[in-house]
Amino acid sequence: MIYVIANTKGGVGKTTTAINLACQLSYLDRDFKIVEIDNNNNSFIFSNSEILKDKGMTVRTDEKAKAIGGIFFNLAKNPEMDYIVDIGGGDDFHQIIESLKELDLSKTYLVPATSDKKYLVNAKNTFEAINDPENTYFVLNRCYSDDPKKEYIYFFGNQKLGVKPVSTIFKDVKYFMIPYSNFYQIAEDDEQTLLDLALISITKNENEITKDFMEMSNGDEAKFIELWETYEKSKEAAKVFMKINQNMQPLLNKKPR
Repeated sequence: MIYVIANTKGGVGKTTTAINLACQLSYLDRDFKIVEIDNNNNSFIFSNSEILKDKGMTVRTDEKAKAIGGIFFNLAKNPEMDYIVDIGGGDDFHQIIESLKELDLSKTYLVPATSDKKYLVNAKNTFEAINDPENTYFVLNRCYSDDPKKEYIYFFGNQKLGVKPVSTIFKDVKYFMIPYSNFYQIAEDDEQTLLDLALISITKNENEITKDFMEMSNGDEAKFIELWETYEKSKEAAKVFMKINQNMQPLLNKKPR
């Protein structure tokens, strides 16, 4: 499967969407690569991440043939590989989208958005440029509650407030939400992803963690407490990660055509 992450506007969470999707694919033990086609590459700032290690390549927009060639080369070797293609905005957006459409491979499009009205206009324009409703999902980023309709009033509309959606197309589209959390940044402070942080608590129980930390701290209480604080962060990060996993299930279960 090729997952194409696109929006004509920057600052709507394309990189966040790409990394969250990569984490979910890694958690499912699926082989994947991230290709970022942009002149302002920033997806690969996670230098301490085991999840993203050797998983990405970045190319400039005028080198898109290189990116597409790399996709075909790797798929020829491993047809089961997933690709996450992160497209920057700008003048080359439409040309890159058209080039990707020509690939005779299963594709799913993700259009990240924020609740701002002006950014939802860009999301609508991106959706129309892709022109593949059956295989396109809107990604509602930075949701503070479990009900995105409370925040994305220009996406869903709000009859009580007299607010109409930016476009009538939003009525029948596919979407999923990504919850807001400080733990993205907490993980990023150590140049890791949310899953890198969450795995500490996902893979081991408290008894196993206690034993490991005792060995790692070598009897130093201050060091043990420092390690335990990381474990507590991991448990909170795991809650966020699992919520994203639940929200992404329709996407993750989608079978190649």
